[in-house]
Amino acid sequence: MIFFLTSDSSSDAVDGAVALPGNSSTAAEVETVAHPTSIRRPSNTKASGHPPPGDFIALGAKSQSSEPKANPALLKPASTGLPPDRKREASSSLPSSSTLSGLSKRPKHSSTPPSALSRLAEVAAVDKRSISPSIKEPSVVPIEVSPAVLLDEIEAAEAEGNDDRIEGVLCGAVKQLKMNRAKPDMTLYLSLMFLAKIKPNVFATEGVIEALCSLLRRDASINFKAKGNNLVSVLACNLLMAAYEEDENWPEIFVKVYIEDSLGERIWVDSSHCKTFVDNIQTAFTTKMPPKSMLLQTETGKSGGDLSAGNSPHPSTPDEDEGQTELLIAEEKLSPEDDGQVMPRYDELAESVEEYVLDVLRDQLNRRQPMDNVSRNLLRLLTATCGYKEVRLMAVQRLEMWLQNPKLTRPAQDLLMSLCMNCNTHGSDDMEVISNLIKIRLKPKVLLNHYMLCVRSLLTAHRDNLGTMVKFVIFNELSNARNPNNMQVLHTVLQHSPEQAPKFLALVFQDLLTNKDDYLRASRALLREIIKQTKHEINFQSFCLGLMQERKEATYVDMEFKERFVIQVTDLLTVSMMLGITAQVKEAGIAWDKGEKKNLEVLRSFQNQIAAIQRDAVWWLHSVVPTISKVGPKDYVHCLHKVLFTEQPETYYKWDNWPPESDRNFFLRLCSEVPLLEDTLMRILVIGLSRDLPLGPADAMELADHLVKRAAGVQSDDLEVLRVERIQLIDAVLNLCTYHHPENIQLPAGYGLYLSPSLFPAVFNFSFIMQ
Repeated sequence: MIFFLTSDSSSDAVDGAVALPGNSSTAAEVETVAHPTSIRRPSNTKASGHPPPGDFIALGAKSQSSEPKANPALLKPASTGLPPDRKREASSSLPSSSTLSGLSKRPKHSSTPPSALSRLAEVAAVDKRSISPSIKEPSVVPIEVSPAVLLDEIEAAEAEGNDDRIEGVLCGAVKQLKMNRAKPDMTLYLSLMFLAKIKPNVFATEGVIEALCSLLRRDASINFKAKGNNLVSVLACNLLMAAYEEDENWPEIFVKVYIEDSLGERIWVDSSHCKTFVDNIQTAFTTKMPPKSMLLQTETGKSGGDLSAGNSPHPSTPDEDEGQTELLIAEEKLSPEDDGQVMPRYDELAESVEEYVLDVLRDQLNRRQPMDNVSRNLLRLLTATCGYKEVRLMAVQRLEMWLQNPKLTRPAQDLLMSLCMNCNTHGSDDMEVISNLIKIRLKPKVLLNHYMLCVRSLLTAHRDNLGTMVKFVIFNELSNARNPNNMQVLHTVLQHSPEQAPKFLALVFQDLLTNKDDYLRASRALLREIIKQTKHEINFQSFCLGLMQERKEATYVDMEFKERFVIQVTDLLTVSMMLGITAQVKEAGIAWDKGEKKNLEVLRSFQNQIAAIQRDAVWWLHSVVPTISKVGPKDYVHCLHKVLFTEQPETYYKWDNWPPESDRNFFLRLCSEVPLLEDTLMRILVIGLSRDLPLGPADAMELADHLVKRAAGVQSDDLEVLRVERIQLIDAVLNLCTYHHPENIQLPAGYGLYLSPSLFPAVFNFSFIMQ
């Protein structure tokens, strides 16, 4: 028994208010429904109808006579009639007469003030729809017609210019689809598809959009496990896509139904037949989605779903439904220019969409629930919305917990990939994201390998991510909460950017040396560990050149211990050169000492590498060091001799006894017996000629003489130890040999200057080498 509150307790008051679902309708009655005036204008004349049937009893006080009443024809069902099993559903969905006059939403309003109990019920209903609180129900009164005459009705209404009629008929068609989701009428959905092809604009009205979006939402009255295929949802998506394909500004309701289905059963969000529609909605999030080959979470909804993902299994449908699905796919198959249809659709609503998405996600993430109860679909929605920096920050704080949960591992891996690919702003939020990523600890090899793949994507997302990543890894390595995966991350970074990563690594070592505390011993140990764990896969020349880079930041300009900084950088340069001695180089060096020519390519490559680093080091001492600090003469000469490996042996290992005693002499000899580049020799001579640098002419000439002799001792057929092409070098040698009288004495006019006799042997040696 169903009770309705009406405006009159008499039988005349309810006459025509509700038509029994079981009553049949004639063609004439359908024509009456089709009349445009009967749709928008309520009738004021009483119909001499019949008393209400037994299932409906009119209750309520007598209302005022001025209240309009609805036309009985408006509320009659379609001419095709409704099956008996839907009588209750149809009768419960019919509106009351008091609300039809405005043709607005269809909630039932009582003439009496609502009680406290009814208000609580309304609040409970709102809470149930907290996922999408602002999605409106269809507000147009549906006009149900036979599917066979749907196109004729639309054509007739269009000929009359009756847009309201067209909207009502389409909403009636949507209602029929909604009432029979499991097995929709073939004629009905094929007619709608054909109509979308020839006249897509008829679907772009507000009422039709609301009705179609209602098909994209879960119907709570349907038992989900007993549902059939997703044909109705796929049809609705493609109808909406056809209606809005050329429109650059899409309504916000599309995003809302997308969010609801993403957090729910993902009936159409994961359907490949709705891909274009979904991709256009996702442009609102500005998310760069990982390619399918990189996504581990397989699409559900085709053959079967994963219950742990929040999806129920899709039972097999009858052959007829399969045929209908294939027919729909054939009809709705898009052109090869599919990709061109995806374009930004929410530029004007970007702020409101972002606010809505963030509110929903915060509500989902802040709920008090056990870790095992987190929906995998929530992680998949986070994956799609990682274009928002707030989403990335929210997700990364919980990512380690999700990755370690076996039920959430795969979607969490996809989320990690999406998060890394979208860190493309390098703002404070993204730097915080990178900082949290560095702290994630993973043990399983599969997860660790995927993590390293994501690190590569992070480095590609923004050019400044490389330096930030290296800095955070090194600082974490030196912290008390050291991540055991740091070295593997650093190895991945060095492999990804072999030229730039060593320079950023060197900048971090520079930062360490600027601290008030002495970090030289820790820096030497850290550098050795890095080289060991990365298996010497580092460009030593780039790293050393980075150590010698001039810095203009305030930290370096106002540095307190500038002389100490120069000395310690020099020490790291020598350590780096010795760390370049791999097991292969060591083996080749021992064989060379024995007279065996084995693995000479490795040995020669190492020798040329040391020669290039020494050239850069002499340039640094000549050009950069004077701008940093006025280093004392003793320290300056010490640094110059040290990088050229002409200093006392104990200065190379006194800090931490490395190299070990068994290898010290051998390592020092390998690093000293190297070719001498022309630039190195020329710059040493220029330093000796400079009055501003503490290396005197005699010392410079003596050092150059020693280096030339040392290089000559390494001469070999396959190794060029010295090649001079600039004649200015001879001029520099002769200028160094010029006798400079003391500045505090005065000489007679015309007093000649001669070569210093003490430098004759050096000039002779140079002449001999040049020959």
